[in-house]
Amino acid sequence: MLVNSQSILAGKRVLFVLCGFDLGGAERQALHFARHLKNLGCDVRVWGHHHGFAGPELVIEHCEAAGIPWAVHKFRWPCRKKSFFPQLWGLLRGLYRERPDVILPYLPWPSTGCNLVWRFSPAQVCIWGQRDCGDLRGDAVQRFAYRRSSAVICNAAHEVDYLRHTVGETTAPVYVVHNGVEMAPARKARAEWRAELGIEENAAVATMVANFRHQKDHPTLLRAWRKVLSDNPKAQPGPRLLLAGAHQESYGSVRQLARDLGLLHSASFPGQVKDVAGLLAASDIGILSTTHEGLPNAILEYMTCGLPVVATDIPGNREALGNEPQQFCKPNDAASLASTLEPLLMDANLRQRLGARNRQRALEEFSVGRMCKTMAGIIGDLLNGGSRGGGERGNNG
Repeated sequence: MLVNSQSILAGKRVLFVLCGFDLGGAERQALHFARHLKNLGCDVRVWGHHHGFAGPELVIEHCEAAGIPWAVHKFRWPCRKKSFFPQLWGLLRGLYRERPDVILPYLPWPSTGCNLVWRFSPAQVCIWGQRDCGDLRGDAVQRFAYRRSSAVICNAAHEVDYLRHTVGETTAPVYVVHNGVEMAPARKARAEWRAELGIEENAAVATMVANFRHQKDHPTLLRAWRKVLSDNPKAQPGPRLLLAGAHQESYGSVRQLARDLGLLHSASFPGQVKDVAGLLAASDIGILSTTHEGLPNAILEYMTCGLPVVATDIPGNREALGNEPQQFCKPNDAASLASTLEPLLMDANLRQRLGARNRQRALEEFSVGRMCKTMAGIIGDLLNGGSRGGGERGNNG
């Protein structure tokens, strides 16, 4: 049973440990929860590994706006053997300086490093935060770190089996807590966004909000878009594709592919957009062509904004969207993506119907308040029991 978290968490120092300061789905969820804990009276801190990618590091802006201290602390796994122990030592020294009561790592690098060393630090609780599938090596180091966590929190049910198969069993409790989504008010209206991007008001716009990482599979989307344009050469006004996100490791090759396919007239790259709600208000369809996900924040944002969604048929996307068959396509299959996308581009009534259904599902299943309350309850329960690992496996959604 989850305890009264507010009385237990008040005054506790909680350290969020992120991969970096680019604003992706995991970072958005961390910021939602960090602000919630601060409102409960916690002393909240944020660490991030500095990736050095081009573009704004929006997590820092959000931390400063909320009055949350942040710092760069480099730890990367996997790494060279000669740097492994120095990195661990530096991480442990950092934890001694910070003296957190609770450590909340997000994603594999932070979860691996923090769970290797936290028992030697002043912390009472350290979580293994799992938010994806396909991101673990499953080597002896990660297996050892996984078994040392106080608890495991996944954001999707299918990740529980993934962890079992990849890093083994643990005696720590395992919880499933779905992401919560909350959109900031749009800064610019639909017409203003479209005018800025040079898009006609009655043109159909498909948008993917995803940082340029290989798993998002932008190349398959571009090839599908080429097929959409070829199948409908006389469509007027022509549809437009927006690819918004931080320019990370795959951006250069994706941009070059768009040039090679002759798509730069119909595909735009607006970068990492601060006004996501405004951009989605200017859009008619949300797309996610990813090859693997936990519970994708982008899809939840599309749903909240009342957009129909075209997404790859993988467990995380289906857990977000439910079982609406028109919205799924085969992964790594440009023809399947194009054939799923085309009816939505041509039929405004279908877009409206599916978008309304998605919005209702988002409101009922994926609220930030529900996510934060459940997470706070789990951590309060761990603190109340003085747990440093062990306990019965359980789920909490």
